[in-house]
Amino acid sequence: MSLVTNYQRLVNLPTAQALCIWLGLPKLAPYWPALVALAILFQLLRLSSNTLSSLVFGSRFDALTTRQKYDWGVRFVSQVHAIVVVIFAVPILFNKELSSDKLYGFSSYAAGVYTIVCGYFLWDICVSISDVKRLGLGFVLHAIASFGVYILSFRPSLQYYGASFIMFEASTIFLNINWWLDKLGMTGSRLQLYNASALLSLYLIVRILFGTFMSYSMFKDLDTKGTQTPVALYYFYRLANHTVLALSYYWFYLMIVAVKKRFPPARDAELKKIE
Repeated sequence: MSLVTNYQRLVNLPTAQALCIWLGLPKLAPYWPALVALAILFQLLRLSSNTLSSLVFGSRFDALTTRQKYDWGVRFVSQVHAIVVVIFAVPILFNKELSSDKLYGFSSYAAGVYTIVCGYFLWDICVSISDVKRLGLGFVLHAIASFGVYILSFRPSLQYYGASFIMFEASTIFLNINWWLDKLGMTGSRLQLYNASALLSLYLIVRILFGTFMSYSMFKDLDTKGTQTPVALYYFYRLANHTVLALSYYWFYLMIVAVKKRFPPARDAELKKIE
């Protein structure tokens, strides 16, 4: 009971409520403590993943380098987040209230799902910035753009379309599995071949085809009905969306290259045997 009471106190802080209103996010006030708590929870999950992974995979995991174990933990968090939000986001696509007002409708259920998403991307921003020299600027931009878009759903704005782009995370599930198979010494295995096929197919469907179509639909609605959307916010959506889509196209190319390296055509494999 005390936990609930303390949470309500945080929600009802006049300063916090005033800040949410000042930021143009009036619907965020009941959710911001959970958002921050989730970001911390994701970090705790990463820290505990090594112990859990060691118990499950034993010597195969223990043989990894410190860097690889760190990356393993990051992907573990990514996997948990992807599975949870993809499942929870599906009902949003069929929400009658949001379907009737795709630009400015509000649903408390959707807000709860986007709290999880924002908590994850807040954590992801911190991880990407701390490792920017190795990961590159692309991951930082992706995390910031994603966080920005979903935090703005608490205006409220684009709650319906937000669920469409959460579907991108479905491909992340297979991307993480592909990486884990590499680290477990199963590169080029039949299991990895099946997973790679599922990954490329799903990535093409949810990120490239579905993502491009929903982006077109969203901006078509914004251009014709987005009278309540400030010009600056409109162009932020444009920039964030085009950044994420461009990265998706680029990463799809890189995945195709990586799959070709792992699974050379049968003719090439036969030539290598003869040599």
